[in-house]
Amino acid sequence: MDQQQKHHIKGYEFHVTGALEKDGRYRGLILLSRRGDTAQVYAKPILIETHSSFKSVHAALIEASAYAQELIFNGAIKALLPAADGPGAEKPAPQPSNLAGQ
Repeated sequence: MDQQQKHHIKGYEFHVTGALEKDGRYRGLILLSRRGDTAQVYAKPILIETHSSFKSVHAALIEASAYAQELIFNGAIKALLPAADGPGAEKPAPQPSNLAGQ
């Protein structure tokens, strides 16, 4: 990982970086450290990879930044994240036990 850039958009906090692959190309990576909808901070950042790889790290960074913005602005990022922990987070309803003999 050569370069990192920190971004804040709609409450989401993330870094974009480029990772060198075995074939000599760079893939853009998004490391999300804070959710915008719940303000939950992740101890270990959530990794989201871009679909494309590039010959230059600069192009990979641009792709990762654009992809992160697209995911955040259209709300699709929520589907890529684990369920929110904290106030207002939906939790599954308790299931009745299914033990033999009851």
